[in-house]
Amino acid sequence: MTTPRFRRWVRVLFAVAILTPMLMPAASAQTVATGRLMREKLAHAQKVLEAIMTSNYAMLDKESSALERVSEDPAWMVLKTPEYRRYSASFMRASQALVAAAKDRDFDAAEVANQSLMTSCYQCHRYVKNARVVTH
Repeated sequence: MTTPRFRRWVRVLFAVAILTPMLMPAASAQTVATGRLMREKLAHAQKVLEAIMTSNYAMLDKESSALERVSEDPAWMVLKTPEYRRYSASFMRASQALVAAAKDRDFDAAEVANQSLMTSCYQCHRYVKNARVVTH
């Protein structure tokens, strides 16, 4: 019998597994700076998952704040389209919710915010991949 927390953990791991290949530097339209930033984002996202799964408040606080800062890097705005701006705003809202949950020491809220964050990453990466196919 599996618990709801275990099922959520499996879904998050699945999302990370899906995102990992998308973050590899194989995409020709990706700049070196964007590739670096996406790998940094992935590392922070993995640490957030670890913090949630191990109930590590200090790590959750540190890594969720680091994720929030990722969108402040100039390499973040890789595309100037309205769609990309919407995906970026979704990521920022989810990362802000994650930071708030960390500050409140609320792992349930952190898990919900983390799922939202992973969904926003997946949707944006899917959009960017498809936009590259259309433009090449």
